[in-house]
Amino acid sequence: MMEMNKMTRNEKKQRRIRQLKIRVISTLLIFCLVIVAGGCALIEKNKESKKVVRVNGGVVEKTKNVADNSENTSTETKEETSKTEEKTTKDNKRVIDPNKPMIALTFDDGPGERTLELLETLEKYNVRASFFMCGTSLSRNDIKVEEILKKMDELGCDMGNHTMDHQSLPTLSSQKIKWEVEGVNDLIKKHVGHGAKFVRPPYGAGIRDKKVSKYVKAPMVCWSVDTLDWKTKSKKETIRSVMNDAHDGDIVLMHDIHGWTVDAVKKIIPKLLKKGYQLVTVSEMAEAKGCKLENGKPYFEF
Repeated sequence: MMEMNKMTRNEKKQRRIRQLKIRVISTLLIFCLVIVAGGCALIEKNKESKKVVRVNGGVVEKTKNVADNSENTSTETKEETSKTEEKTTKDNKRVIDPNKPMIALTFDDGPGERTLELLETLEKYNVRASFFMCGTSLSRNDIKVEEILKKMDELGCDMGNHTMDHQSLPTLSSQKIKWEVEGVNDLIKKHVGHGAKFVRPPYGAGIRDKKVSKYVKAPMVCWSVDTLDWKTKSKKETIRSVMNDAHDGDIVLMHDIHGWTVDAVKKIIPKLLKKGYQLVTVSEMAEAKGCKLENGKPYFEF
């Protein structure tokens, strides 16, 4: 009887030992599984870090270091953006948002000594303007007329006609009106291969005159904001006039033959851009506003 009890105790002891071994082995197995699972996850993460992403149409390889990846992506993005902006400027293709406010800056009586400088300012801010030129200025030998006109054309600015001699058209004969307009078109065409898009009658005179309308075979672009820069001769007053009076759809009148106006524009452009305005040509604004321009008809704003 005692022998049986002793064996029973031995069996129980062995059973406990077996159970302990099973627990130890189970724990080790679980630990191993955790290690294996963690290793697999690490491998997947490493693989993921080698995938590629597309940035503006270019392919950029991800790196293990997040900061390096961000730097590479940023550099690639800047390069692609720069190429896009360069192509946009070169092809004269700009996207005008019709839902955002816009203003058309226009300049009369040029080209002048600083018109090329003004064009460089427009290019700097990637904006456009419209120039209504006189035959007397286009015939000058002391300024680089051809270089100026080609720069206007390259940037995509509107070239307008402000007549040969800046005379009041209603006071002229039909033949004289025709000469005043066609003469400017011929001068522009000689340099860039095409004439003016619009006509701005001097002083805004004759816009309702049937005789003028008959011989001005182009839309007549007037203005809604007159800065009076020719009168004030002041950079400060020119800036004040534009910033206080110009709003969405306005056509602003200035003169690129005045140095104070060219200086004023260097301040006006960034100020208007900061206020959210798009600075566009007359033709760009007309299209954005859904206005089809007609020959012989006057336009003051859109």
